[in-house]
Amino acid sequence: MRRLIGVILLCLVLVTAGCKRRPLFDPEDSAILKVRLVTDGINNVTCNIYNPNVEVPPISSEMLRVLIYEPSGTPILSQGFLSNKTIDGDGYELFSGALALSAGEYKLLSYNFDLDATRIQNESDYNTISATTIEVPQHYYNRFGSRADDLGRILYAPEHLMVARAPELVVRPHSGTQYITLDAHTVVDTYYIQIRVSGADNMAKNAGCQAVITGVAPSNRFGPNQREYDTPTSLYFEMFGNTDPNTPEGGNEQVLCAVFNTFGKVPDGDSELHITLSVLTRDGQTHQKVVDMRPIFATEDARLRHWLLIDEVWEIPAPIGTGGGGGFTPDVEDWDDVEETIPIGPRY
Repeated sequence: MRRLIGVILLCLVLVTAGCKRRPLFDPEDSAILKVRLVTDGINNVTCNIYNPNVEVPPISSEMLRVLIYEPSGTPILSQGFLSNKTIDGDGYELFSGALALSAGEYKLLSYNFDLDATRIQNESDYNTISATTIEVPQHYYNRFGSRADDLGRILYAPEHLMVARAPELVVRPHSGTQYITLDAHTVVDTYYIQIRVSGADNMAKNAGCQAVITGVAPSNRFGPNQREYDTPTSLYFEMFGNTDPNTPEGGNEQVLCAVFNTFGKVPDGDSELHITLSVLTRDGQTHQKVVDMRPIFATEDARLRHWLLIDEVWEIPAPIGTGGGGGFTPDVEDWDDVEETIPIGPRY
């Protein structure tokens, strides 16, 4: 009987211990991170729009990446993603998610993760993590013929990289949930560029203008937000026919124009700065033009509003033979786009 009573008492102790309420994590480690994408004041995207006829992709994201470092900047302590998106009262995209941070000091980075051409490198250190873009294929160099040797290494233009930083994040002992709110801003510049043209109808049907601008930064170490100016590179983008809504009455309003992104122009005097333009006319001929961009970048429009307005007219020559035909001057009609299904498989 005494042994039976002892067994019952032991069972009661075990049941009591097993039913004790325990938190899933220490409340002192609980934090909510909120990051909003601030897009105000971006030239040629949300302000200082020179040509409203040119479509500009909106700055948006579906997921942010979060990196947490030691206070020295290395190593990475943890990383994760924020995909819970809402729109705040100011119209900004707001991302939020839970963190488990014990009391201490940290460095924290967050950036939009869904990027195409932009590549993230050296992420193990807050001070060296950098964004760059990929190099264009070889056939892009071939489009510029002998001029390609003067263009150096050519990269695609980056997307807007929205970065939020907390270089000195201090988490103090607390009870309940601590809220960490950060703003993400772009580390990319957006420029509008245009050149007036005559003979735009002489260009091949549906063809644009290939452009390469030299003297730009290839990357940004976006922890400390330092642009890489030691190894200037070139940037590829395309320009298309449009009209200049600010043309004085009676002036030539036909332009080739584009909005393009860059990690920044190399400071004056540190590199060559020119743009090479290449178009294809209806007779299949390539025509190119090189423009010195140093005086353009020195203008007030370029410095304050990032407008690169080339104040000259590029004359696109007429296709060979449009003067009347004949053996030596054959007429050349517009190129047509032809779509045809080519069967691939064994022959029977």
